[in-house]
Amino acid sequence: MPRQRLRVGDDITETESRPRQTDTACDESAEHSPVVTMEEVLSRENMLAAYHRVVGNKGAPGIDGVTVEDLGDLLRQCWEAFREELLSGTYKPSPVRKAEIPKPGGRGVRMLGIPTVLDRLIQQVLQ
Repeated sequence: MPRQRLRVGDDITETESRPRQTDTACDESAEHSPVVTMEEVLSRENMLAAYHRVVGNKGAPGIDGVTVEDLGDLLRQCWEAFREELLSGTYKPSPVRKAEIPKPGGRGVRMLGIPTVLDRLIQQVLQ
């Protein structure tokens, strides 16, 4: 740590400078957050857990029309390509399907965005 000269009254005293609270807060949070690689995120175990959550949540298909029942077949056919896109950072989520749902009490509607089943899977695996 750099030494800092502080004036106390008319005397000048040398002291060790102390780290700022914001510096230590950042360091402490980094110690508590595990570092996880994308390979670990995309592990078979993590993918299966995410797959089961998506299938269990059911939900409507996105703009591509793929249902949760179709997800297993889609992954068997295209998983390696999706995985490579995720690892290389080139994966782009699909646009969401827009749906209107009635508000409680029948007072109008609200907009709902429905992602594709694959995008929901990726969201789940990253949580």
